[in-house]
Amino acid sequence: MKKHMLRVLSMAIALTMSMTFALSGCGSDTGSSTSGEGTTSSTEESTGTEEGASTEETGDTETAQTTDYSDVVINYGLTTAWDSLNPYGSSSGSTFQHLVLDKLYDRLAYITEAAESIEPRAAESWESSEDGMTATFHLDPDAKFHDGTPVTANDWVFTAYLITDPNFDFGMKSEFKFFEGTDDSGVRTGDTLGIEAVDDTTLVMHFKTPTPVEDWIMLHNKYFYVLPEHLLGDMDPAEVNASDIWDNPNDLGSGPCTYISELSGSQLELGSFADYQLGAPKFGKLVYTVISASNTVTSVMTGELDMFIQSASIEDSLAAEEMGLPVQKSDLPTSIVAFLINNQNVSDKRIRQAMNLAIDKEMLIEQNVEGQGVPSATFIIPGSEYDAGIEWSRDVEQAKALLEEAGWDSSQTLTMAVTSTRERMAAVIQQNLAEVGINIEILTVDLATEFAGLQDGTYDLGICGSTATNYPLWMEGYYDYRNATYCQITDPTFAEYQEQIASEMDETARKELVNEYQQFWYDEMPLVMLYHAYSFSVISPRMSGVHQSDSGMLNEAVWNWEVTE
Repeated sequence: MKKHMLRVLSMAIALTMSMTFALSGCGSDTGSSTSGEGTTSSTEESTGTEEGASTEETGDTETAQTTDYSDVVINYGLTTAWDSLNPYGSSSGSTFQHLVLDKLYDRLAYITEAAESIEPRAAESWESSEDGMTATFHLDPDAKFHDGTPVTANDWVFTAYLITDPNFDFGMKSEFKFFEGTDDSGVRTGDTLGIEAVDDTTLVMHFKTPTPVEDWIMLHNKYFYVLPEHLLGDMDPAEVNASDIWDNPNDLGSGPCTYISELSGSQLELGSFADYQLGAPKFGKLVYTVISASNTVTSVMTGELDMFIQSASIEDSLAAEEMGLPVQKSDLPTSIVAFLINNQNVSDKRIRQAMNLAIDKEMLIEQNVEGQGVPSATFIIPGSEYDAGIEWSRDVEQAKALLEEAGWDSSQTLTMAVTSTRERMAAVIQQNLAEVGINIEILTVDLATEFAGLQDGTYDLGICGSTATNYPLWMEGYYDYRNATYCQITDPTFAEYQEQIASEMDETARKELVNEYQQFWYDEMPLVMLYHAYSFSVISPRMSGVHQSDSGMLNEAVWNWEVTE
């Protein structure tokens, strides 16, 4: 495939395996254009091609022979189960959820390893209008749903109208608030929406604010899966998610894999879609198995698993290398851990600043990632293109001075909710903050309870992991004063900066705005970024064409995977 290079950003981003948000670049005054060549699969109908078979191409001429991959099985470990096989039936947005959905359903584009380029999936090419208010996608005419029905621009329009419908139950509607005709929560406000089908293969989106098409792809493409109008179009939007049609969702998808079977919360079997427009995956089955995190690397070593989505420890990585297993390390430290603060409960920024200075980030790096990380000053990747050079160092005395200035009452206790996997980290933070006179009570809860409690004020503090990117607005959802967020920000200045940065089409001007925003962010300290870490992944030696860093963007090019016995 021809690579689609981003227009402005030189994106040397390595993405890791945790909950993620999105990223992107910026535009020029002349409008952008991106085009590429997708690799088409066999022209046979899916019902007439054996599962796991792939048509080989030599130059421009297809050979008559096909290779049978039906006996090839790839065993894929997940440490957390998927919520649902309905792409709009879950509000988690987790990496694990999307890594499953990405196989069954199709997106418009694919972001390659380290976000070096954007490649076609359902769209062959795309371009922005000069003012950035419109994006046009030219769809691949060979794209099909798993029942053999062609995917057209009308299906994309139907999907957009469905998920923005006021009666459609979808917890992440706000991801679609970019469409003209929606409110700030992503709900359609009238009969029309900013998306239209010019013809079967031409899809046009209209945005509320200037948005270069690459920005849109990086920010929102990962949430936008196409659904078939011919199967869902007659259903009441209020009843779609509750329908039993999702019990066997095969015909609803158009991604590289088909549905075979599911043991809920435990195992999922997918097959190869012979007619996927980028080429049929070269396996008969892709089997997801939920496995304990402590057993993942060992399972790859013993051959039980071929791959898994979890960052391997340094010790495990060294052990794997000694056994001759391939180990991948991310190019940049992008796996990030953050100390969340409910800004309503901890309203004085001087207290939040004191927390930032009191926490021993170096110790956390040594303890949790064996030194393979960098202390964070802001959410921007240290040393990356948008890094303003703000330096952090631990300063206990300055932290105490800030607390005294703020009139901190050392007799009070703040509550910190964490999951069981963060308990050791929480204990270090508890000790660090106690040194400056901040008392913390640690409460172990599940992730959903932690986030809900931060939003409603039940908890004052929390810890979460994310995947940082070089796009400066990747964390915008944390600070949007218009919607309930984990940090409960009310200052509209955060949103004002975000809107200015998102709509700025000039690269130099955008960088200046980002530098200003970073300094404002650091002064306000809405949460404490603890560290950015490198990621290590272990993959079976029988697998090639696998780039685990792609998983941070929640898409994997399974059509490029090769298996050798």
